[in-house]
Parts: sequence; structure tokens; C-alpha cells
Amino acid sequence: MTAPPDAGEQLRTEVLALTRHPIQRCGAWAVTILAGRDHPDDVTVGDLDDVAARIVRDVVRAATAGKDDAAYDWWKVLYALFPNAKPTHASRPRDAAALTAEVDRFFAVDRARDVLRPCVFCGAMAGVLWAKSMLPMFDTTKFRNTLPPGAAGWPVCRACRIAVWAMPYGAAVTAGSATVLTCDGDVVERNFAARNCERAARIQQVGFSSLPSHASPEAVTLWGLRNYAARSGTNQRPVATTLWMFKNDNQEPWLRVTATRLAVVGFLRALPTQPTAARGWRRLESAMTRRAADGTVIRGGRDAIARTLFEPLNDHRDRLLVELFNRRDAVEKTSASTLRDWRALSALYLREMCGMDTGGLKPVTTLLVDWITAEKNPRGRFNEYRQVAGRTFALQRLLMEASARLLLDGRRPSDITGVTETLLASTPPGWRLRGQLFFEVVAELAARGAAIGTRAESDEDDADDTDGPHVGFDPEADDDDVDNDGGYA
Repeated sequence: MTAPPDAGEQLRTEVLALTRHPIQRCGAWAVTILAGRDHPDDVTVGDLDDVAARIVRDVVRAATAGKDDAAYDWWKVLYALFPNAKPTHASRPRDAAALTAEVDRFFAVDRARDVLRPCVFCGAMAGVLWAKSMLPMFDTTKFRNTLPPGAAGWPVCRACRIAVWAMPYGAAVTAGSATVLTCDGDVVERNFAARNCERAARIQQVGFSSLPSHASPEAVTLWGLRNYAARSGTNQRPVATTLWMFKNDNQEPWLRVTATRLAVVGFLRALPTQPTAARGWRRLESAMTRRAADGTVIRGGRDAIARTLFEPLNDHRDRLLVELFNRRDAVEKTSASTLRDWRALSALYLREMCGMDTGGLKPVTTLLVDWITAEKNPRGRFNEYRQVAGRTFALQRLLMEASARLLLDGRRPSDITGVTETLLASTPPGWRLRGQLFFEVVAELAARGAAIGTRAESDEDDADDTDGPHVGFDPEADDDDVDNDGGYA
């Protein structure tokens, strides 16, 4: 432990650190943006003073606002993150001057006589101890005290104290939860925090109910990654992002973590260059939009499709492929052009995200299509294939039966021995290829004119055929997807 300096001497305020802790990191970017700086390394002591003063003003204004005031919605945000702090507690002073004095002390410069300990976030020497009431996500209701015996709290330096309370500005907040972002690329983190700082200002001014439609954290992150991919060029290293969504109320705090893979940058870079796959993305986005009976959007496709590229940590589910494959039951109501677009989207995903070449599926595709179209009415056999398309052993049996039937009919079935080992495997590469095979089959059936669907090409929305530059990533695009508390859906 470092001995305190001489009496009367104040500690030097440390430079704002950008640590690996998601909450502090988001807060550090928020401080940077509120201070008008480019990077946390550029933040000065004067900037910390100015940002701390703004936080104090905003906290006091929210805590003393009436329930009908727009500013009260910012109090809801603070309550969800710091439920036991003085400004959010039910017994908080309603006098602005008295509460200002209380909140000012949160961010006061460490005193020379304080005992110094390493900051729990950045390691700088700190003379202030903070406990659960001031720090989100440090305790749960299952533990009365996780501190060492006799300890009054965790040491937190002034810069990190300001960053923790600046975190709501840079996070994607609702009236009940918050989402922060960590990424290997600083530009993506900064863009995410900057957009949320703008939104935080609007919440404080007009409340949640008057906010315009806004994209989900996943859609905003995808927009940032797309811009990163477009600007960086092919030589720039790939980056992964992690979203930390949490709630810290007095009932039961929870944390959900989802992430993108490193390969997502290559996928987002390639998607706009492949018109058919890009159109498939937009058409899937449209298909994933859900509307109420009166036409009101209850789930925006832009946000829903963005979430398919985020997965629980260490759990690669390929949610985009699952979403595409689950649409096989509605293939009769889907136009051939849309099915071709979804085949291209699936193939691009497999190539960029999984490193898989789908060219080897051609012999299996030919075998199945030859067998299906051998019947005068191909729908019966197509339905047989559809029912087993995702099932390993059932598909194997069908392939054997199809080969035998074609052989008995005097036709030469395709040699599929080169791909069946992978195609019929129970591992992820197997079901990925089986999903792609389905779209290869329906696309080839359409090319041969086999009547398995009822949707006419002319029924497609003309807007889907325009190749917009954002490929559905722009979080400022029109979207009615706003939940009841004005937060992210």
C-alpha cells in the first residue's frame, strides 16, 4: 500500500483509462464523447470536471422531476442501474440544492489524507471506496456481502467513478436494462457510444414516448461493423464484437452476453458486392418483420435479422442459416427469385463465416431433382424430401431410395459419394450443408420449371429489387419497431 502524501496535498487525477471491463469501457467512451474528444487518451482533468458537472446536473434534474416530466424517464434509466444510490432511492431529497451537494461528492477529487488502494477497474491509486449502491452488477440478492471482512467497498479512482456514471449515456438503455458494447476495433465502440449519447440527450429532453423509432443494439453494432468493413479494406484485421445486456434492479440482476464472430467483417464486406445475396438479405429482413392485425410493426425485420449474427458466447448456432432453413415449410408461397436470393445469401454466409465451399453439392442436387421431376406431379416427391431435408438418417435413406429408383427406371443417378460423408454428418458442417442443399434443390427445380410453388414472380415487392448501398444495415432507416417503454426492442 502506498503511503498518503503530505497533508494538504491533493492527489493528481489519473488519465482516463480504457480498461477491459465492459461497464467502465463504455463509460470511458461516453466521457470521451461528452468531452468532445476523439479517444479516452485525449481526455484531460478539465474534461473530467466538465463531464462530472454535467452528470450531476442531469442526475439531479431527473431525481427531482415529477412523474409527468420528460426528465423522469432518465431517472428510470438510473434506477434500473443504480437502484440503491442516493438520487434513485425512494427517500432521496427532493430539494435540488441538497441533492446536488450529495451527488457532487460522488465525483470529488480524492483527498490527500485518504488511504490509497489500487482502483478495482484501472489500477490507479484511489482513495474512495464504493459499494453496491454505486456500482451496477457487483452483487446479487443471493449475497449480502461479497467484500472481504471489514472492507467498506471497492476502491474506485475519480476517473473511473465518473466513467461508471457516464456509462448510461454510452449504453443502449431502456427503462429497465442497458446494453454495452466491447469490440477489438475502437472505431466501432466509439460509434456505438456516440449514437447512444445522442439518444440519451433526447430521452432527457422528451422522454421515451416521444422518441423516434430507433434500431436495436444489434442493428447499431452491425451498422458500425459494416462501416468498419467498408473503410478498412481487405488488409484490415477482422474484429469481433460483444454485447453485454444487463439489469441491476433490486429484484434479481441478470446478464446476457452475445457476440459476433471474427469472420463477420468479411461477410459484411462481401455482402454488398454480391447483388443476389444482398437482395436475399433484404427479402429475409422483410420476411422477418411481424405486424399486428392493424398493420403496426411489432417486430422490425431490421433488428431481427441483425440479431441472427449475434450468438451466445462459445455457442455457434448460425442463427441466420437456421432462420433461412425454417422457411422451407412456406416454400410454395415464396417466389422462385426469392428462393434464389436466399440460396445466394446462405452460400455467401457459409463461405465467409464458415469457410465452406458449397460447389460439391451439385451431384446431390442433380440426383434429388432428377428423382423429384421423374414424377408427373413433382410436389409429392418434393414434400417427401422436404420432410427429411434436415434429418441425417432419413435423408440418407431417401438418397438411397432415389438412386435405386432412378437406376430401376433406366436412368444413371449422379455419383454422390464424394460429399455424402460431410453432408450426412451429425456435426455442424453436416447440417449447414443440408440447409444449403435444400435451397440448391428448390432453385434447380425452379430452373427446370417444376411446379412446386404458387407464388408468382410478379407478386414480389418492386422495392426488394433495388440494390441500396446500406443493404439493410442503416439504423436510421424507417422502422416502427419501438416497444412500450421507448427502448430497444
